Amino acid sequence: MDPVVIKRVLPCSKRQLFDAWSQPALLSRWLFASQQPTAKSTVQSSFTVGGHYEVIMHLPTGDYRHYGVYRAIERYHHIAFSWNSHIVEDSLVELHFRELSPNRCELTLTHSQFPSEEVRTKHNDGWQRCLQNLPLLWPAQNTLDITSDGSGSPN
Repeated sequence: MDPVVIKRVLPCSKRQLFDAWSQPALLSRWLFASQQPTAKSTVQSSFTVGGHYEVIMHLPTGDYRHYGVYRAIERYHHIAFSWNSHIVEDSLVELHFRELSPNRCELTLTHSQFPSEEVRTKHNDGWQRCLQNLPLLWPAQNTLDITSDGSGSPN
C-alpha cells in the first residue's frame, strides 16, 4: 500500500520547524486534527532515539491518544517515529526538513505501514488538518501565500 506523502512549504526556518516537532510545548499548540480543538493537545515526550512520546488530542468528538517511539533523529534534518492509535499499530512517520530560504522551509511527511486503505485515508485527512495549524506558530513570519504547488508569493 502506498504511504501518505505530504509536502508543505512553511514560513519558518528549518530550526523552527524542527523545534515545532521536537518540543512538547510547541507540539501541543498545533498537533490536533481540528480547527476547533476543545483544548491544546497534551504532549509528553522524551525526544531521543528510543525515547517515547504520547499525544492526546482533545477534539469536539472526544480525546484521541497517539503514542510511539523515536527511531531516528538527525537534528534539523530528519525525524522518524512509530505511530500508534486506536486504529493503527506500529506505523512509521518520517519527517524531512529542507530550508529554501532564511524564513521558508519545506516539510515532507511520509506515513507508511497502514493495515488498510481506509486507515491510510483517515491518516491522510488527519495529517492534512494538523498541518493546517502549523503556520500558526509563526504569525509574524506568515507573509507567504502558499499555493498547492509549493510556490509562494508575497501578500
